[in-house]
Amino acid sequence: MSWPDRDTRLHRIFRELQEKGLIDRRRRLIRCTFTPSIRGCPALNCIRYRRSFYEKNLSEASDDILRFVLLHEEGHARKGSSLLSALPALPVLLCFMFFCHPFLQTEGLPVTKPILIALLLLIAFFAYRTYYHRMCDEEFTADRYAADAMRRCYRVRDPGALLQNLLSALIPGAPVSCNRGLISALFRAEPNYRPSIAERVERVRDQAASRDRSLAAHRTGSGLSR
Repeated sequence: MSWPDRDTRLHRIFRELQEKGLIDRRRRLIRCTFTPSIRGCPALNCIRYRRSFYEKNLSEASDDILRFVLLHEEGHARKGSSLLSALPALPVLLCFMFFCHPFLQTEGLPVTKPILIALLLLIAFFAYRTYYHRMCDEEFTADRYAADAMRRCYRVRDPGALLQNLLSALIPGAPVSCNRGLISALFRAEPNYRPSIAERVERVRDQAASRDRSLAAHRTGSGLSR
């Protein structure tokens, strides 16, 4: 299969999801060299993907997996915060404001600069932690959106299997679970942290099971009322 054919398939599935109302009709699917993989971007109202990433990791995937990927990114675009990506830049802006202020260019009090540096370090730490937790929450939210759409519109009984196959292929050799100790959680260094595969799949399956129980209870109640 040639590259244009693969590219066409992705865009065809994107348009299909738009026609079903699962992706905003105003949303655009854009090839972007500067996107590391594939990202829903609420600020620019688009889903961007890197051509080389798609060709290497997704071009041979099934249609259902591609649907899940696009719906996951639509979940980011719909549910995510457009200001989230700007959060890590906050400490940099504060540094610029503080250290370019005329007061700090003079002698001033000898303890002023150390206090401000300590304050900036605390702000940077908590800004990063907030970003880290919000990104983690948004992954689960986007998974739920994609899984619910696949169950409702494509009758996929176990969207968790799609997610597991996708993540296992994208992150070969990644640990299925991760250590959630307090120290490791506070000082985790990976800027692109994502929840573990097992946790994401488990939450998707728990959501599906909960919906099945609710539907069964509703049907039972309807039958008894007759």
